[in-house]
Formats: sequence, C-alpha cells, structure tokens
Amino acid sequence: MTRDEWLQQCEDELKKLRPHLSERIATTIALQLWSTGQDHPRLAAREYDAKRQPKPAPATAKRSKK
Repeated sequence: MTRDEWLQQCEDELKKLRPHLSERIATTIALQLWSTGQDHPRLAAREYDAKRQPKPAPATAKRSKK
C-alpha cells in the first residue's frame, strides 16, 4: 500500500468516526498517525478515536441509611 492510499483510508475512517473534522484536520491527524508505523490505516484511526473518547465517570457506591 502506498503512502497516499494509506493516508486516504485513514482520513476516510476518521471522517466516519468524527464527522465534525474538517478535511485539513483529518489530513493532519492522518499524517501524524502515518509516522507511528501502523500497518492498517483504519485501525490506526479507530485507536486514535478511542483515545479521544471521554472516560466514563467512576461508579459510586450507594450507602444504605441506618
């Protein structure tokens, strides 16, 4: 797979996962992910998206009233 093909697939996946991204931002992120050496562009985009998701708040235990 050529660099251009890799970048295009990564950009496409980023746009599916984060539709609010502009073309320029998606390209910038794809270029950053390219430098990590990932073999699969779609997997790299999914990992990026997973890291950017907000962490769920920890569950709190309910105390019983006595």
